Amino acid sequence: MKLFRTKRKRPEVAEIPTKRRLHVSHLVLGMYICELDRPWRQTDFLFQGFPLLKLEHIQAVRERCDYVFVDDTRRVMIDQGQMIVPSATPLRVTRKMARIPLSLEVEEAREAYISSTLVLDQVLLDVQQGRAIDTKACQALVKRNLESMLRNESAMLWLTRLKTQDLYTSLHCLSVSILAMGFGTHLGLADDKIELLGIAGLLHDVGKMKIDPAILNKPGKLTEEEFQHIKLHPTFGFQALCSQEDIPAAAVHAAHGHHERLDGKGYPQGLDQYQIPFVTRVITIVDAFDAITSHRAYDDARPIQTAYDVLRSSAGQQFDEALVHEFIRWLGVFPVGTLVELHTGEVGLVLEKHAQLHLRPKVVVLRDANKMPCEPRYLDLSQLTVDADGTPYRISSGIPDGSHGLFIADPQLQAILHPELLAVFELEPEPVDDC
Repeated sequence: MKLFRTKRKRPEVAEIPTKRRLHVSHLVLGMYICELDRPWRQTDFLFQGFPLLKLEHIQAVRERCDYVFVDDTRRVMIDQGQMIVPSATPLRVTRKMARIPLSLEVEEAREAYISSTLVLDQVLLDVQQGRAIDTKACQALVKRNLESMLRNESAMLWLTRLKTQDLYTSLHCLSVSILAMGFGTHLGLADDKIELLGIAGLLHDVGKMKIDPAILNKPGKLTEEEFQHIKLHPTFGFQALCSQEDIPAAAVHAAHGHHERLDGKGYPQGLDQYQIPFVTRVITIVDAFDAITSHRAYDDARPIQTAYDVLRSSAGQQFDEALVHEFIRWLGVFPVGTLVELHTGEVGLVLEKHAQLHLRPKVVVLRDANKMPCEPRYLDLSQLTVDADGTPYRISSGIPDGSHGLFIADPQLQAILHPELLAVFELEPEPVDDC
């Protein structure tokens, strides 16, 4: 007599591993590196995960690691004849360039910005009237803007906040160009790659010049027919740019593909994720961020955190997840030109971010605890600065442009960026000798 019923054997569930350890000598093109034999930050790789798209990528991994982990579910089927794969090298370019104070760079940045707006206005007019674009002028302005950013990126980042509804399209293109170059610098790209991002950002929305202005600037909700008309602008941009041989192919692809999605649900072509090149992926993220945080005819500017939430929630479906992570890490929680509320209830404006302490930028206080105008007061939150009760100052939250009557584009507010005013708020304190 059996005291116990025989246990029925359950069917085994096959667990298919997606990550496997591999010696670097066994790497081949198309494999996706998801983990190293050492912390990512101990290497000069751009991303914490990337596909091996070139033989140089395999060699770079072999020079830095003994073994790695590959994710077979993310393997790339490389067919150069049929797809455009991301073109960024996985390695960073190391720069050793001393940053100059904001007070010394702000005027040059402003002059470069104003000059850029004049060139861009002409570019958009040329596209509208079917004329060739002056690409040499575009390349010159991109190079000048990059040089300013390498000296002190905060000066240029400030200026990207100066958009009005009437000039949204042109200033949006310029802002995307500047932001894309700043992001490219953070990623450690070489200067020629960064300038390519700058050109792509500058020209990505030129197709809107072929859109009916009444629809483009309509303040209310678009009808389905109007929305379908708006969706033609990437195709119009492609048509305007592809006929000029001196416009980089990456810029043409960005104009055509900046509304494509990794899940294939974008427009106008419905590209698969591996058909969307690196430059286009960057421009897609920067374009969305700048649009969300700007005042437009049909929508008010929303807080930086809202834009970050949109990027994070759509990462992997619409946007490149690794690039979204790096973009947010670069700009920081409170980017330059952001209105913030301090723990005291006072309202300030972020002047310059700290290279390491992203939660402790330099700010200027413009509203008191009762949200009333007050004499501007500068605070360097990276230093030990305390309130009347001896509590160190900290930022409670970021708030939208226009809060409490403060608009970044207001000339009176912009006067804060006068070099002489900035000079009294010295940017780099003397190092403390611990000996």
